[in-house]
Amino acid sequence: MPSETPHILLVGESQVAEPLVTAFETAGDDCNSETVSVMVTDGVGAALSRLRGDDPFDCVVIAERPVDGVGVELVREIRATDSDLPIVYLANSTVADHTTELVELGIEGYLQQDSFDPNIELVPRVERLATRHRAERLAEAATEDGSGYTDDDWLLEDALDALDDVFYVYDQTGALVRWNARLNELFGLSDEELYGKSADSFFDERDRPAIRRAFNDVLEGEEKVVEARAKTKEGRILFQLSNRRLVAQDGSIVGVCGVARDVTLHRHHEEQLARQNERLDEFARVLSHDLRNPLSISMGFLELEREANDSEYLGRVADSLERIRDIVEDVLHVARQGTAVLDIDTVSLESVARDAWSSVDTNGSTLVVEADATIEADRERLQRLFENLFRNSIEHAGPSPTVTVELLDSNAGFAVGDDGDGINPDVSGNVFEPGVTTTPNGTGFGLDIVRSLADAHSWSVENASGDIEGARFEFTGVTFCQPEADNTDSTDENE
Repeated sequence: MPSETPHILLVGESQVAEPLVTAFETAGDDCNSETVSVMVTDGVGAALSRLRGDDPFDCVVIAERPVDGVGVELVREIRATDSDLPIVYLANSTVADHTTELVELGIEGYLQQDSFDPNIELVPRVERLATRHRAERLAEAATEDGSGYTDDDWLLEDALDALDDVFYVYDQTGALVRWNARLNELFGLSDEELYGKSADSFFDERDRPAIRRAFNDVLEGEEKVVEARAKTKEGRILFQLSNRRLVAQDGSIVGVCGVARDVTLHRHHEEQLARQNERLDEFARVLSHDLRNPLSISMGFLELEREANDSEYLGRVADSLERIRDIVEDVLHVARQGTAVLDIDTVSLESVARDAWSSVDTNGSTLVVEADATIEADRERLQRLFENLFRNSIEHAGPSPTVTVELLDSNAGFAVGDDGDGINPDVSGNVFEPGVTTTPNGTGFGLDIVRSLADAHSWSVENASGDIEGARFEFTGVTFCQPEADNTDSTDENE
């Protein structure tokens, strides 16, 4: 171990300071060495005098006692001359809360004096802060005087101990020979207890074969990443272990080194997403087969019946079945949207818009395209986006509207708008929500599909209608492949 340990200044009256000093000493006993050195003082003047002395400190622990200024006043004084020194603040619950100011002053820790376990919540945090600060302080001093760092092993040890990940080295037999302090913290073991432990002994029984295989593969020259679960002092953790073979200068194999990272939360999110996608797939299957097939059969028999015996009532049934079919198709598209993969290509905005226009029933409406630009997009989905926007205008804007596709200023994106009746103020704020519609025959999924298609491209879409005539939707975050051409005289119209 290094000859010098990080220095802690503990400011507080004896009845508060003594049990904290005992906690630091106990931590040192557990590791068979002194982890930090603690100096106790009392009062603002005494604390500042110590900090301005020749011996530098690597962390200050302040036990608040406002009657003589030990508290926020001391933090202010320290920060007036040193913005980097770590400060851990032990608040007194009987005085006013200064949390906001303390955060602004840049403290690194905040605990209530009467509600924490120093062995769990204070000592490990202070040791880590002090170790990191000492390494930075010594490295900076060496850089400034040009002498270089004379204790590279201690600098490296400091840096490794400051990591939140576990660092480890095993010899060729699989015995642990080097590690950082994080391993001690997680498993509550001393250096003597850790030394020589096998690579698989930390992990669940079911994961140990994978650990052993990975170790042997790395010794053979492979770079191996494996995941394994372990019971730690911080609960059950899923670790991702990234391993590399260690080779000496003479070419001989020394062992295996690596880093173990906590990926528990990350994997939990991935599993949630996988379950969600499974539900979407099942939902899409039900829509696709269990609903569409009997619906198609019903529409087929209805058509035969109308050929033989048509009536107003059968016409209404046909309209209802067609509406059900439209809803099924829209919901099916939304359900499948979450798992489909984009096929990004360079596409002409104008070309895709016109293809989309030709695929919808325009009912005498007019399309104006003022968007001579090439963008990165999935052509099929972009066309689907335009189709839904065009149908929205044709169905809601009134008789024979003019629909315009144009670029935003400075190629910030593009917009689709119409000169119709505009958006009902009652639904203007939630037009992208599923099921929102103002027409009796609308499904309410058209603009929801538009938003999902924009999201799939990582674009933003905004209802920019405001007080202007008609509806207008603007898309930003679009990647353009070439500058906008001068299209002042190129306005074209399709009927």
